[in-house]
Amino acid sequence: MSDEESVMPIRQGSIDGLCGVYSVMNATEVVIGKFHYDRKLKRKASQRRVLYKTLIKYLAKDEMLEEALILGFDDIDAKGGFIDIAIKSVKKYQKRKLRKQIAFDTDDVTLEQYWEKLSEHLSQPDSAVIISLSGRIKHWTCVRRITPGALILSDSSGIRQIARNLCTIETESREMYTLWPTLTYLLSVERKDRDECVR
Repeated sequence: MSDEESVMPIRQGSIDGLCGVYSVMNATEVVIGKFHYDRKLKRKASQRRVLYKTLIKYLAKDEMLEEALILGFDDIDAKGGFIDIAIKSVKKYQKRKLRKQIAFDTDDVTLEQYWEKLSEHLSQPDSAVIISLSGRIKHWTCVRRITPGALILSDSSGIRQIARNLCTIETESREMYTLWPTLTYLLSVERKDRDECVR
C-alpha cells in the first residue's frame, strides 16, 4: 500500500472546536424535533439550519468565531450563550418554551449523585442533557438517555455511548471521561407547554 492510500481523509468537524454548537443543536432536536412550521413558506422548515445559522452569527458578531473554531469553548452558556439562543429560536419558530437548568452549583458531588440527577431529569419526556467532558477527550456532547451503566449520546463526533465505569468526577485522567457537574445543563420543554400540546 502506498503512502497516498494509507492517509485517511480529515473528517469534517475533527479539528474544529464547534462541538459546543453541535451539542446545543443535538439537545434541541432531542427535546423538540427537527422541524418547525414556516408560515412564510407554508411548509415545514429545518429548525437545525435556522439554529446553526443563528449560533454562527452570534459567534461572528461577538468576534468569537476564530477562537471557537480553533480552541473550542470552556463554557457554552456564558450569559446570552448558545443555550439561551436555542431557547429564543425555539420560542420564535416552534412557539414552545424550553427550560434550562444547571444541574449542580458545585463540582463537589459523587458520580452516584451525578448519575441520579441525570436519570431523574431524563426520565421526563422531551428532555436532554448537555455535558462537558475532559480527560480522555475534551468535548461537549448531548445525553439523550441514561442507563445504570452508560450515558447514551446524540453526538456530533459519532460517540454513541460512554460507559459509567469510564466516568469520573474526582480526578482528571487520560484514561477516564471527567464529567463537570457545574457545566452540565438540563434541557426540557416547560411543563405548561407539554400540557397544552396534549389537549
